[in-house]
Amino acid sequence: MVFPLASHLGTNYCPTDEELPEIKALLIQPALRLKRVDDEIAVLQKAIDKLADERESLTTYLDGYNALLSPVRRLPLDVIQEIFLACTPTHRNCVMSALEAPVLLGRICSSWRSIALSTPRLWARLHVVEPGPPSFGSINPILVETTGSKSAAKAAQRLDQVKAWLGRSGQCPLSISLHSQSEGFISSPSFLQELISFSRRWQHVDFTLSPGTLNSISHLTEMDVPLLESVKLSHHYHSLSATLQLEHFRIFRAPRFSSFRLVGNNFVGRDIEAMPLRWNQLTVLEMTGSTWQSSVTSGIALRILRQCPELRICQLSVNDNELDLDGHAPGPIVELRSLLTFRLQSHVMESSLVGLLDRLSLPELRYFSLHASGAHGPLSLAEIFARWAQLERLEISGNTFSKSSLLDSIRNLPDTLKHLAIHDALQASSSPLDDDVLALLTEVSAPCPALETLLLNYCTNISDEALLLFITARMSSESKANLTCVRVTFQRSITLDILPSLQPFVSRGLDLSITHIPILVHEVESSPWQGLSDNALPDPWSPYFSQF
Repeated sequence: MVFPLASHLGTNYCPTDEELPEIKALLIQPALRLKRVDDEIAVLQKAIDKLADERESLTTYLDGYNALLSPVRRLPLDVIQEIFLACTPTHRNCVMSALEAPVLLGRICSSWRSIALSTPRLWARLHVVEPGPPSFGSINPILVETTGSKSAAKAAQRLDQVKAWLGRSGQCPLSISLHSQSEGFISSPSFLQELISFSRRWQHVDFTLSPGTLNSISHLTEMDVPLLESVKLSHHYHSLSATLQLEHFRIFRAPRFSSFRLVGNNFVGRDIEAMPLRWNQLTVLEMTGSTWQSSVTSGIALRILRQCPELRICQLSVNDNELDLDGHAPGPIVELRSLLTFRLQSHVMESSLVGLLDRLSLPELRYFSLHASGAHGPLSLAEIFARWAQLERLEISGNTFSKSSLLDSIRNLPDTLKHLAIHDALQASSSPLDDDVLALLTEVSAPCPALETLLLNYCTNISDEALLLFITARMSSESKANLTCVRVTFQRSITLDILPSLQPFVSRGLDLSITHIPILVHEVESSPWQGLSDNALPDPWSPYFSQF
């Protein structure tokens, strides 16, 4: 069929006066046909709408009765409560948010809300964030006053929510964490005072507050906290207006007390020994902070550990800046037969560090982490590692060792070791962590035959070729090792792309991550990278061990 003027359709062509009647005549029949089609569609649409209404009515009828047959309706109340409890976080306390249980469970239906509100165990764990003070960056006094009023109203509202939450917990033991946003300020005592009213049901508490506010719980005695098992006290590093009076904290004498964590350096080392703790029943002890500010010396650490025969987890920040005769002098061996995890941050000379570890007997140790920022000289832990026959996880800073001492220490690692992490310092061009270390782990009779995970952070002196040889040897069919994870961060540009060669191992299940972070060298006068966030390198001592 020939369509007149078809070549002009879809263009900007303007018809002539003679062509206009012709075009209008062409449109008469199609317009009539279009009207008939629209009429037919209307009839059919009416029939479809009628069927759709009937379908909706039938669906509503069926859904209503099928809901009565739902298996959830037949679950016993105690089973539903256990399901609700399984919905709450297991690694931390619950937060006051409708995005997660238990608050979220009350938003589903009235029945679930009733069950949630009547299940005390759902409300026995709580994380509270105390609202921070108003910003003082503005010079407008009206704006400051308005912001302060809003902050006070928010704090009052949140305090009411805390009361309501804990009021639903019945008589259950409580796990509570309170975090103040008032860094550099005195924390408000209102939230802590409200929590103190529930002290007889405290089981686990974690307070991050200013030292002055933390001292307000020193009036509590062991009779006020009969269920208390663990305490974690943290304070802001910039809150220097007061120190923790730990020797006055009588809650540490609670009959079930077994876990003590202290984060921060506003304390005096000798006062730690004076704390009224039940040292002999502690299973967890952590005293951490900036090592160069810590008042815990090697001698203090040994005297404390000597009183803790039941320890299973220990983390210490030790500083021997001053002469510590007890820490350097020979003494009896401290035996910790139950210790499984030992994390040590130290700012000491190598002789003090070796002396400290040499006087510890840890026959069941499984995980050891060492960050010795102040060690100098050929630190060697070969003899110590050889004694830890059950060690499975090791995390160390490579710049703590000399080349020979690092190799000796690795050679003496027990055959049980499965996870090894070595961190280098930023821009450590003289680091002992180089190809020889990987070559040692690549040999036929290499140390750590059971190695599963290798983490190398900020390598400068390890080549891509050495890493390729290590992974290939460890993943070969002749190797008895079970290498499952390799994560390496190079502090340099890539020289050889080894990923294609390693792809077969990745296909077999190897968790592989290789990252190259070149050092950016800037001109003195200007740099095209200046001011960019990706110019900053990540912290080499981020919690890498959490990947174990």
